[in-house]
Amino acid sequence: MSTSTDTQGPLSAAAYGYEPGEGRRLWIVGDTMTFKATAAQTGGSIAAVEVLAAPGGGPPPHVHRDEDEMWYVLDGEFEILAGEETLRLGAGGFAFVPRGTLHRFENVSDTPSRVLIVFTPGGFEGFFFEAGLPAVAGAEAPPVGTEEIERTRRAAPRYGLELEWPQEMSG
Repeated sequence: MSTSTDTQGPLSAAAYGYEPGEGRRLWIVGDTMTFKATAAQTGGSIAAVEVLAAPGGGPPPHVHRDEDEMWYVLDGEFEILAGEETLRLGAGGFAFVPRGTLHRFENVSDTPSRVLIVFTPGGFEGFFFEAGLPAVAGAEAPPVGTEEIERTRRAAPRYGLELEWPQEMSG
């Protein structure tokens, strides 16, 4: 089971806030993530991340063993695979997927769009910190490459993540 103590020290919770654009930023699967809450900040209860996804952006289908996941669309339009169902959600749309359910999200807009993703309990953000790269201010996220795929393959088992790799990434 993943916990924030794996990557971020002891768990504690205290009130805090971020201005728009604030939070630790990284790149993964061609998207830019800005972390708004981590397990270390919330006493382990949640992790929350704002994702700026390019058109067609989002991860391959996957399953979390230990976390439930939910999405709140901030702008644009996203397609959410939730088990056997596919939801198409615009700004203000919400989806929930319980742990153990195959899922993914994809930006189906013509422009970069944002979605807030919440994991409960917290701790899965450690996967992103291991598999992603620190974002560079003013630059766009790079496309997925072989180094990122290898980091992902190494980190996934530690966080109870099972991925269904697209053919072009299954190498």
